[in-house]
Amino acid sequence: MSPGVLRLPEARFLGPARQKDFRYLLRTQVGNLADDKNVDQLVKLCFLKQSVPGLGGAMWRFKGMDWVDNPQLGKAIGNRIKESDRTVGSIARILLEELVRFGGCTRACVKFPVDVRHISALVQWFPNCRIVHITRDPRALAMSKSNDPSGTASRVAAHPRLAWAIRKAALGLVISQYRLSARVHQQSKAMENYRLFRYEDLLADPKKTLVALCDFIGIDFAEEMLEPQNGRHEHQPSSLTGRQQKAFDSAAAVRWKRVITPVDNLIILGLTARSMSQLGYNPKTHPIFRCVEETPAFDSALS
Repeated sequence: MSPGVLRLPEARFLGPARQKDFRYLLRTQVGNLADDKNVDQLVKLCFLKQSVPGLGGAMWRFKGMDWVDNPQLGKAIGNRIKESDRTVGSIARILLEELVRFGGCTRACVKFPVDVRHISALVQWFPNCRIVHITRDPRALAMSKSNDPSGTASRVAAHPRLAWAIRKAALGLVISQYRLSARVHQQSKAMENYRLFRYEDLLADPKKTLVALCDFIGIDFAEEMLEPQNGRHEHQPSSLTGRQQKAFDSAAAVRWKRVITPVDNLIILGLTARSMSQLGYNPKTHPIFRCVEETPAFDSALS
């Protein structure tokens, strides 16, 4: 919601080995970038706005970005790539910088992969970047993952006899990723351009968290930021309710409590307690739970 910031969704410049990411595109459909003709082909593919293997991220649809149809944009990107070392990092940086410039903005906010192991690559690609690492209560992550309509739920529907195993596998994956994020945080927390933010902190005290965020990334805080429902951006529907919650809602931080089983709750707590501590999160004392208990709307929703 800050003026001058171009908000971009996932581009999949970096993805897991099983994912068809940007490197897959280069390997299978572009070829050796030492050839200028292949650079031109790459730029053409990037702006097709069609389903292309390797360009599956939401960014490549360029929704609401009319300026990508300007032929000068592709020309500028192609020329800069030809003058660069033509690595994935350089291509990513050039693409983002030109999208920002042609969009009349000053900087970009980009959603990169959940896998935090890419932090070192991002810092190498964008030395002056600010990395905002966002975490959440692992029990909330597990319930979201196990109820994801486009992921776990669809697999359960396709293989109902394996429902229990599929959901437990999803839970195990979340625990593994959460513990990984804690280890990476321990390794990265001394970096000047890295900062950890907790979802529960945001919903318990939006202004305090947003002021800290703005200070970290170097923009001015504005009271309008406390009303995201008035901003021009999309919100992902909740995997638990199916609704798009746009305004800050403290109840959203603990909605997972309605669906988690006592056994899953104990398992996740037992396997992530140390990681929670490393990430500065204490589920026993965090104010978000007190905030929700004092909210009548949430009480009535539970009754």
